[in-house]
Amino acid sequence: MILYKSGFTLIELLVVIAIIGISVTLAVPSWDYVSQKRNLTNATEQVAAVMAVAQTEAQKRNQTISLAFSRTDDQSWCVGAALGSTGCDCKETNPASAQFCAINGVASGVAAANFRYLNLLEATDNQPSGGDSFITFDPVRGILQPAGDKLQFTFESTNGYFQLRLSISPTGLLKICNPHSDKQVGGYKSCVT
Repeated sequence: MILYKSGFTLIELLVVIAIIGISVTLAVPSWDYVSQKRNLTNATEQVAAVMAVAQTEAQKRNQTISLAFSRTDDQSWCVGAALGSTGCDCKETNPASAQFCAINGVASGVAAANFRYLNLLEATDNQPSGGDSFITFDPVRGILQPAGDKLQFTFESTNGYFQLRLSISPTGLLKICNPHSDKQVGGYKSCVT
């Protein structure tokens, strides 16, 4: 009677380990590429959602809503909305504070700390401010106040492959677009058109 022992030889194990190593080496850059693109899109859409909620709530409640934003550097920024025309502090994390960004007790803000692989390259408005500023939405028409004000953010993935711009026009139109033809994110039109 002949007994066979099943198992792997050392060479077979080394071949399998080599194949797994090559597969992981090829997959990691692709995963990083996809995750940075997804994170950029997610952050831009969340900031757009805060803006849209502020604009909609102003019209729905027939009250002025302010949209506050702050930018210390490319990786330290925040956006938040609150009732009233004085603005809130989007850096405030204590919900009990009068400066906390909330609409009727519901937190309304987005901060860079929620996202990885993302830089804010530009945050501009018509106000001559440094790092902190705010705009307000008119309660009747949902347009920016004062008349002619505008706001624009440009986000870039840390690998530099992708950029998206979020802007709100003086008439209150929100737009997400691709500012550069060589750093496009699929599904968004060019900012030039």
